[in-house]
Order: sequence, then structure tokens, then C-alpha cells
Amino acid sequence: MEKRKLIIVGSGIAGAATAWSVAQRGGRDVLLLDGATQPGSHSTGRNAAILRTAIPDAALHRLALISANFYRQPGADFCGTPLVEEHGLMIIANAGENSRQLEAWITNPAFACPSEKLDFQAVRKAHPYFREEDGSAWLFANEGGIDVHALLEAYLRGALQRGVEMRTRCQVRRLIREGNRILGVETATGPILADQVVLATGGWASLLTDDLQLPLHFNARRRHLVVTAADTAVKPHAPVVWNVGADEFYFRPESGGLLMSACDHVAVAPALGEMLDRDVLPEVAEKALRWLPGLADAAFANAWAGMRTFSKDNRFVIGPDPRVEGLLWVAGLGGHGITCSYAVGELAADWILNGRSAHPSAPALHPRRLLLNREQHQLARH
Repeated sequence: MEKRKLIIVGSGIAGAATAWSVAQRGGRDVLLLDGATQPGSHSTGRNAAILRTAIPDAALHRLALISANFYRQPGADFCGTPLVEEHGLMIIANAGENSRQLEAWITNPAFACPSEKLDFQAVRKAHPYFREEDGSAWLFANEGGIDVHALLEAYLRGALQRGVEMRTRCQVRRLIREGNRILGVETATGPILADQVVLATGGWASLLTDDLQLPLHFNARRRHLVVTAADTAVKPHAPVVWNVGADEFYFRPESGGLLMSACDHVAVAPALGEMLDRDVLPEVAEKALRWLPGLADAAFANAWAGMRTFSKDNRFVIGPDPRVEGLLWVAGLGGHGITCSYAVGELAADWILNGRSAHPSAPALHPRRLLLNREQHQLARH
């Protein structure tokens, strides 16, 4: 029977970053498994490719800053092409309470991202279709776009060069458990035993543990993105614009048009997370016309849905499961998996190789935080 030291289930950005970080530190005998034909074909490959370290949660903000610093100077041995397009990110809010809340957040001493305060006229100068209205905007000049494909490929290439084995089209059917320990995984071609198993499976994160009565309550949420037809008025290197008020909406240049999202947030079963719901497209169009009235005659050239997965308290879940030995999680990354992937991989490698993490964010990201109700505490004790 096949036996490995470490199995990582899921070759999206979380699993790939974890495999690379473990291999970088000398971890050996690592097997990376994915049921899909291509790595990163789910949430990783269906996101908006925006680098945004400006995250209100202080722990996640730290992880984003650490990761962004790496992306800007990863070293030629990691990736030979730039990963970050520093066209800028503008976070905006309507005048009034939304603007006051945004300023309080960005000027908080815990927020360590360089920014410049602007007004809506600056947004309109970058995006001529933007509406004329009072409000506040903050420019993060060193942020903007991220080459997700190149980042994922760099993680995987680096991991494979350091001895990690990857198998696609290898569906994990269940975890093998004996008493209080996870011994490996059962695949379509047979069992594979391992000292440790890491679940980095995005929206499917908890499905393999539910039948073992080891639930962690993740929820998958679908979000739609659309791209308008090419338009010569769209400036190809204009900043990303993200409204963070109650009327959340973002857009950025893409393929000659604008990529945009109405930031819909509908809970779905993982199997439906990437299914395009055309009933949502009018909501995107309505928000687009509200923020970009000059786009009234624009047509949608492309549309798709992507899935984001959240834990019960919206924090990342990184580290060993406190209820059984041999099981670790890298899950619940919400909409920040790409931006934070480098630090996520480093944290996961800490737990895998050392059994602990000294990172200041680690206590806030451990699975034990999710064991909140009586039933879950009982599971943890048993």
C-alpha cells in the first residue's frame, strides 16, 4: 500500500502555496492531489485578479502585506515575470457616514498600507464614465492587479522542482480514520496512507470530514463577474476602483472593457458555486449604471461566477484540527486567498513541519476558534 509523509488535497492557490512552502523548507515525500483536470480550475482561476492588502481585519491585513511584499520581489528563481501590476487601487465611499467610516478604518494605526486621500474627481479623471458626486477616495498606488496564473504556476513549478509529486484527476473519496487519527485518503484508484493530510479544497473543505463527524462549518458563496465590450474610452492602465459602502461594487480595466462585480454574496452548495445565474446580471447592470452612467450603451462581452468560502467567523482556518491527529486545514480564505497566499503557505508549513507557528496572526487563524458551540466542544474532547 502506498505511503507518504504528507498529502495535500487541493491544488488551487492554497494547496499550491502550501506545497511550495513545505518543499522550500526541505519537506520531503509530499503528494499533491486534485480531482480536476487542471490545477486551480475552481476559485483560483475564476477570481478578479485584484491585489488588495487594504483589509479591515487586522490579522488578514498583516498576511496580505507580507504576501504583497513577496509578490513584488519574489526572485527570478520563483518567477521570471512581474506578478504585480501597480496601476493602483482606489477605495471609495459616498459622502457622509460611509466616508467617515472609511477614513476611520484607513487612518487606524493598525493599518499599515501607504495611501493618499483623494476625492471623486480623481476617480473620474482615471475613469471618464464614473459619475459626478461627492465622496472620498483613497489611492493605494502600489496595488492593483496580480497575475494569478503566473503565481499559481510558480508555486507548482517550484514545488515540483523540489520533489513534490502532483496528481490531477485523482478524486479523494474519503479520509481514512482509525480511532483518533487520520491515516490517509481513499482515492478512486485505492488508499494512500500518510503521516499528515492537509485539506485545501476551497468550497469543498468540510465535505470529507462531515461523514466522520468532524464538521467545521464553512459556507460557500457565489459571486458574479462580468466584462463589458471593448471601449476606447476605457484607459487600460487605470486603477481598480472599489466602493466599500453598503452599495459595494468594484471595477477595473480588462480586455479593452471593464471587469466589474456587484459583489453578490449568495450562499450555495459547492457544486453550484461556479454556475452562472443570469438573474443576477441585471443587478450588475443596475449597479454599473449607478456608478458608471456613461456605460449606458455598453454590452456585456463575458460573464462568469466564482466561489468564495468562509469560516464561521470569517477568519482563515490554518493549522491542525484539535480533534484528531494527522489532519490539518488550509481553508476558509474567503475573497483573500490570492492576495494572502504566500503568508498562508508559510503559516501552513509552520504547522506541518514544526507543529506550531510563531506568527502573530496564528492564534486568530487556528481551527480551535471555530469550535464555539457545545456540540463542537464535545467533538473536540472526544
